[in-house]
Amino acid sequence: MIELILILSLSLSVLLFLFLYLKEKKNGKAIIANTLRLLLHQEEQFQLKKTDKEKANEDFLKFVSDSRDLAYEYIESVQAGLQKFIDEVEPQIEYYDKYGVAVEGMIAPHDFALKKISSEFKELKKLLPEDGGKTTP
Repeated sequence: MIELILILSLSLSVLLFLFLYLKEKKNGKAIIANTLRLLLHQEEQFQLKKTDKEKANEDFLKFVSDSRDLAYEYIESVQAGLQKFIDEVEPQIEYYDKYGVAVEGMIAPHDFALKKISSEFKELKKLLPEDGGKTTP
């Protein structure tokens, strides 16, 4: 009888251990599957972030390029405007510089203004490049 109880308890123990082993094995597979899903999800998120970062870099480079082009257009238009002003006003300023001394004092309120305009005109002319305002990007 003791032998029967011993065999029965041993059999139950083996069955219990087998059941627990199979349950753990199943849980282990589930844990591994969940871990793999998590790793794949993280990789996918990393790729999306990488793509977003690359897109941001491309957008920034496009912004810099567009800004550069707009800056060159603006510089060219300002230089063209300055050149037009210089072409229109320069003969009068040169005439005043050459012959203004002869009439100095006769137009007293305007003498100071004309001298100031002449000196500022010469400073303004220095802002343009020597090639007449042409810039190359």
